[in-house]
Amino acid sequence: MEYSILVVDDEKAIHKLLSVFLARNKQHTFILHTTLQGKAGVEMYSKLVNEGKKLDLVLMDLRMPVMDGVEATIRIMDDDPEANIYLFTAYAGTEVERNAHNAGAKGTISKDADWNKIVEQIVNILELNSVYRAEE
Repeated sequence: MEYSILVVDDEKAIHKLLSVFLARNKQHTFILHTTLQGKAGVEMYSKLVNEGKKLDLVLMDLRMPVMDGVEATIRIMDDDPEANIYLFTAYAGTEVERNAHNAGAKGTISKDADWNKIVEQIVNILELNSVYRAEE
């Protein structure tokens, strides 16, 4: 199956590593859209949706320049309450994480995990979401 993911993270290395490790998964194909800060992430989400492209997952960092992940989550959720946003952060268990969940983020994937485990979590989220959509 093919999945489209928006990665909003200010660390370019995260984009590269995620791309490399997702490519190792032979069951699925992943189209990655990336931005380096929250405001650009909100703009890209809107642009892709307006072009009729379906985003299966948004991976949102919390601490970024220009606009943080909480504000970016609020803005995306205001425009699309069905957005599938997961936090991708090393700040799990913090107040800022709770704020993002209150804004509509569905869960958290810790950057502290091993990259194979991160990809496994992403695939599980996408597969579960696909099953849920198929049942609707």
